[in-house]
Amino acid sequence: MIYNFDVPRYEKVVNDAIALRPQIEKAVDAVCAEGYTNLFFIGCGGTYAHTLPMKYWLDTTSDKIEAYSMIAAEFLAAGHKRFSKDSICIFATRSGNTKEIVAAAKYCKEAGARTFVYVSNDNTPVCEYADYKFYSYAEDDCLCEAIYTYLNFVVGRFLKNAGEFPEYDQFASEYQSLTGSLIQAKALYDDRCAAMAADIKDLDYHMVVGSGMLWGEAYDYAMCVLEEMQWVKAQSIHAAEFFHGLLEICEKDTSMILFYSDDETRPLMDRVMKFVKNITPHISVFDTAEVELPFSQKKFRAIVAPLVTYAITERLSCHLEKERNHPLTARRYYRQMDY
Repeated sequence: MIYNFDVPRYEKVVNDAIALRPQIEKAVDAVCAEGYTNLFFIGCGGTYAHTLPMKYWLDTTSDKIEAYSMIAAEFLAAGHKRFSKDSICIFATRSGNTKEIVAAAKYCKEAGARTFVYVSNDNTPVCEYADYKFYSYAEDDCLCEAIYTYLNFVVGRFLKNAGEFPEYDQFASEYQSLTGSLIQAKALYDDRCAAMAADIKDLDYHMVVGSGMLWGEAYDYAMCVLEEMQWVKAQSIHAAEFFHGLLEICEKDTSMILFYSDDETRPLMDRVMKFVKNITPHISVFDTAEVELPFSQKKFRAIVAPLVTYAITERLSCHLEKERNHPLTARRYYRQMDY
């Protein structure tokens, strides 16, 4: 039994997102046939964070696809010299009405660029500016599984069409069995996360460390969960940068949350672990290498590591909500006032 977890609901959300694959492939094939110059991943908050693994994936594997991850408000304020009508602009939003996302999608559309939009609330303002709309229902606790599934198919298909991911069809086929593995991963981590939450519930400072494909998840968990949803002080830090400042404020009552991935940056995480285990006993580790997944190649595991990490850290979020008696849905300011 997994605490406060609705299995049929989760299965439907993830499976519905996976079922978008034919739509996504058709859209990517169409724009590849027409031609494009680059990809712009545009988001804000969590939806920006979830684009960072996609940028890392492309940066480390592609010689042919030029890609940028942009914060929507900064993109609107400053522009980008490489943006043009030949850019493909890729968005994701749960609400469909986030002001920065809607404004950025409108800007891109009016500039003549083609827009991809994943939305989990259909017939919302952002849909007006989508050349290719992908809809499946999701809520915050399972949203990232849907967003990452969409992004994984988008990026994977672009790479395949560029001749740089010949294993894409195998990857996408094996992906169809991912839902059950994610549920098993939640079960694997549920008791651990209950213990983690009990350990760190009263600590007032949390450092969330990640690298490679998981840097975006570290950024997201500190900001969108610990700060926004639990109102506690948190800092996301890249493992490669930990030793250039943050180590000096690591103390015996500091909560360390470490994200390990199945990619080439694990030694960076090991270096952080070697240091912090001598400073604080409050170390929470999430390691995707421990999770059984339906993939035949290690490179496929690295691709889905952000999604898997989100799925298992949701268990910590859920138990923190209980231990701290602080609902994950509570907000003082966000969407509560104009700013």
